Amino acid sequence: MKKAIAMLLATTTALSLGVTALAEDVSSSEASSSEVSSSEASSSEASSSEVSSSEASSSEASSSEVSSSEASSSEASSSEASSSEAETPVGDPTAFQFDADEDGAILGETILEPGTEYKFPAYVTIGGQKVAITDKLLETYKFSYTRVSSKSAETFKIDDYKGTYYLYVEPKDGTPIEEIELKYNIKLVKKSDNLSLFTQQVKFSYGYTEANSDYIKGLDKGDEVEIDNNNPVITEDQFEKIAEINDYKNVTLSGPSWKFTVNVTDEETKNMVSSNAGVKEIMAQFPDQDFKFYKFAGKPSFAATGTVALDVEDIVDEFDNMYTYRYADGKLYRLNATYNEDDETLNFRTNTLDTFLVTNKLIKDGTVIENADVDDDDTSSDVDETDDGKGNPTTGASDMINAAVMAAIASLAAAGTVVCKKLSK
Repeated sequence: MKKAIAMLLATTTALSLGVTALAEDVSSSEASSSEVSSSEASSSEASSSEVSSSEASSSEASSSEVSSSEASSSEASSSEASSSEAETPVGDPTAFQFDADEDGAILGETILEPGTEYKFPAYVTIGGQKVAITDKLLETYKFSYTRVSSKSAETFKIDDYKGTYYLYVEPKDGTPIEEIELKYNIKLVKKSDNLSLFTQQVKFSYGYTEANSDYIKGLDKGDEVEIDNNNPVITEDQFEKIAEINDYKNVTLSGPSWKFTVNVTDEETKNMVSSNAGVKEIMAQFPDQDFKFYKFAGKPSFAATGTVALDVEDIVDEFDNMYTYRYADGKLYRLNATYNEDDETLNFRTNTLDTFLVTNKLIKDGTVIENADVDDDDTSSDVDETDDGKGNPTTGASDMINAAVMAAIASLAAAGTVVCKKLSK
């Protein structure tokens, strides 16, 4: 009996120890599992937190970029609006403004050249701001012009060129011996009621300026008097000074490609401007010939007869023969010119400087030039431009003095050949 009880107690103890051990293993496993789960949970939460944080940061960044973009766009729009408002302020124009032309000429300050077109960029003043004249502006307003001065320009108007508006000014062609002032009123009118908003006067001058008096006074006896095309007018007083310096004997006037030796005593004011510009009608009529032109637009005439020397240095090796002509009244008149080999000039005598030319082929004396602008050789309009009756005289057929000169030229031409063969090459 005691043995049975002892065995039973031993078995119970063993079972108890096994159950305890099992319980401890299970607890240990659960704890381990719990730790793993906890670790995974922590890791997951951390990852989730990091993802959420990253997404939040990304979202915040995107939101910030959008806000920045919107702000930039808003600022740009605001800037454009401000710029637009600055360009077209509210209100009616109160004045005109004109900028310098592309060559720097300033309206009202620069003496404009006769026969030359100028384009001055045109603006109006609105609310104290300078605003370009545009097609849109002219939907509301229009211009009218009134000449105030006794003389007029060939062109005076505001018009557009490739979308930009300019004040076009072209003085009449000619060679006046003094500056001529022109005045125009420009009126801005509102189209809706045809009432004038304001009228503004525009003043400007055109013509040629007189030679530098200090230059004239500084000349010595025997000096050549160089003519500057920028101020080619020699006044009566300046001619008197030149004559006095030279003991009232011959003096040489010189310009581009020419010289004229003559007595200038008691001469009146003259415009001595010159150029080598061609005469298109002559070149069109003789397309197979070569020419060199010497053009005196003012056609100055002198009381005494002098000697003209035309510089042919640049053509002497190109022309086998050189024929000299005077172009007047739409005709070509042969001149009995002589060739000076030493200074390479063609020389002849005359008292009037107008248009001369040298060509390499013979043209019959008195040849009529087709489509010739005879008025171009008539300077009576230049006298009218100055209103003093002292302009360079006309070379028209009715001019008796020039008719006599023409007869003398014809006589010289008949007496000898006008061809000047080069003595050497």
